[in-house]
Amino acid sequence: MIKITAFTPSLESLRKGHIYYRFKDTDAYLNRLFSFINVGIENGDCILIIESMKNIPNIESEISKRFHRDHQASIRIVNNFDYYFSGGDFHTKTILGHFEKDLNLLTKDNRSIRTWAHVEWASDEPDAEQLREYEATADDFVAREGMVSVCAYSHKSLSPILHTALEEVHKYVMTDDSLSISNTYKKP
Repeated sequence: MIKITAFTPSLESLRKGHIYYRFKDTDAYLNRLFSFINVGIENGDCILIIESMKNIPNIESEISKRFHRDHQASIRIVNNFDYYFSGGDFHTKTILGHFEKDLNLLTKDNRSIRTWAHVEWASDEPDAEQLREYEATADDFVAREGMVSVCAYSHKSLSPILHTALEEVHKYVMTDDSLSISNTYKKP
């Protein structure tokens, strides 16, 4: 008799997919991020990291310690303020414009790309439909390009409505200690 087991992905084994990461612990978050970078370097990927300005100095310092200069050239780190606040609070068209510009800078040599975005906003809570629209557009792009993309959100910033909306537009859901296929994913 053949035993059928459920597929349990790991961040290290995924070669493509849109991942919603709801994090609680900063150390676990950084460990996940560096594992993501490490796998990207091993695979020869270009890596775009969209990060909070408070984390960028520590991440850049750690990258300079862990990775050879040649590998560091494959990593682009940008301030998430430029993405999520420069066009007003969470303006989809502005965010996608920045994303396209940064990806074009990385895709010059036709290597695979992986992205990690620490998503934040200025208001107490963004419009759930606006967030769903943005992430659905990102989901289409990630699927079309066959890339791995992590969208990281602090659990403190998410209401139950936002959490549900994000689970519906990401194929994978990750926490500080697990990764699974979303039970509520609806291909846009």
